Amino acid sequence: MKFAFLLILSAIIFNSCNPDEPDPAFIYIEDFQFNTAPGEGTSSQKITEMWLYINDQVVGITDLPARIPVLETGNVNVGIFPGIKNNGLSSMRIKYPFYSGYSYSTTLKPLQTDTVVPTFSYFNDLLIVEKDYDGSSPSMVSFSSNQGQLLIADDPNIAFEGERCGHYVLEAGNALLAFKDDQNLEFNSGEVVFLELNYSSNNQFSTGLIAREGTSERKNMAVIINPTTDGDIAPVWNKIYIDLGLIISQNSNASYFEIYFEAAPDDLGEPIHIYLDNLKLVRFP
Repeated sequence: MKFAFLLILSAIIFNSCNPDEPDPAFIYIEDFQFNTAPGEGTSSQKITEMWLYINDQVVGITDLPARIPVLETGNVNVGIFPGIKNNGLSSMRIKYPFYSGYSYSTTLKPLQTDTVVPTFSYFNDLLIVEKDYDGSSPSMVSFSSNQGQLLIADDPNIAFEGERCGHYVLEAGNALLAFKDDQNLEFNSGEVVFLELNYSSNNQFSTGLIAREGTSERKNMAVIINPTTDGDIAPVWNKIYIDLGLIISQNSNASYFEIYFEAAPDDLGEPIHIYLDNLKLVRFP
């Protein structure tokens, strides 16, 4: 279903009811390009919508392809910004803070269409750390309650990219799959941090941060991720952007954090298969 910002609909209705209003121009966006530079990891993305600005004023948010009406004509500055579903939720659509926008100047004329293919990339000088199971595999260790196992799927036909990916397995009849990345992550309260993740799963699983404060620890769930397949063999890959900022702010006294993944079976009679690739932490310097 087409998702469009209310301002677009309001403009069309107002224009159709008022014959004195000028005819709109249109901006047509069918597709876009996304590029990464060396050191920024995978070029995998899940941009789901475009945020369109005219002269620094938002006029619409829409998925693609889109023909967006614009009431302001003449010489204008156009800004297009990539949007995502924060934590994978359709109700939490945001401009992704680490992707740069695309801007240009043009002359818009009533009833004419300006066609554009925007190009996006990461902002320069971000702090990006990716673990892709090929060269810098996550240092995963199991919880004491864990009954599952971590296998490295050494097959490029299974991995999302490259030669390998993580394959987390919980055999039928067992109750808990629980692993954490043993790397200590230091964040500051108020910091904007996202975990980007390519995944496939036949079962719900959760992820978040363990906050370490002195000798105590607190597990903070960020999101529950739904399955992408009901099978147990061939993965069906998806991507999600996980916002860790709230957890970091709620644990301002933590000395460090650890990423964790956890799953309990939806059906005790069925095994769990979770595939992970391209764990990427992104933050501002």
